[in-house]
Amino acid sequence: MSITVPAIGIILPSSNRVVERVTKSILHDYPGVDACFARVPYEGHPADGYNLVPFLQSAAMLAQARPGIILWNATRGALLGFEPDRTLCALIEAETGVAATTTALETPALLKSLGLTRIGLLQQGDAQEGGQLVNTFATQGIAIVARRDLGIQDNFEASKVSGAEISRLAEELTAAQPNAILIWSTNLGGHALAGALTAKLKLPVFDSATIGTIAALEKVALGYQNLDSKRSPAAFKAL
Repeated sequence: MSITVPAIGIILPSSNRVVERVTKSILHDYPGVDACFARVPYEGHPADGYNLVPFLQSAAMLAQARPGIILWNATRGALLGFEPDRTLCALIEAETGVAATTTALETPALLKSLGLTRIGLLQQGDAQEGGQLVNTFATQGIAIVARRDLGIQDNFEASKVSGAEISRLAEELTAAQPNAILIWSTNLGGHALAGALTAKLKLPVFDSATIGTIAALEKVALGYQNLDSKRSPAAFKAL
């Protein structure tokens, strides 16, 4: 008897050290689901979009494992204004026949669904990128009322930011009285901290890598009646 095991396919940046670990942690709350991974180069993309060739190659290989969805688990789409991510998803779906989404697209959808539109943002880039994110999130109905910019340009370096530093900066953001805090880089170690920070700060703290992974898992779960989908990982426990 053939048993079909649901799976999510994840595309991540070549320099990312966090997404795979986060996914494995979250899968404890989704027993019976597989995750398959592929990488694309972090560098070499046009300023206003993506180099689509490696994305389509990675998506085609993931599609051979027959996942229920393909997720681009990265935050760059927010800097680009979200539309390039919609184009990317449409191309992946057309080429592979597999549904696609991105962390950048799922984040404003999640925040608005929860009525959380005043956000404190901790992001890995410089002040220019921080200002750009203020503008692009505003187009989605999300106001960034405070932010901390880490000034990191080498994506690998984001994975080396300590938990103590992330926690300190998240606590600083509460002075602006946001109704949620967003740790915005899938190469920052926010997943392991989000639950404790949510409890300590008395407001929801979201990790971007977690948002994308759970969104993909929940979309896959809809197609499997015997799969218990529950938003219970650390970032969402208090909601």
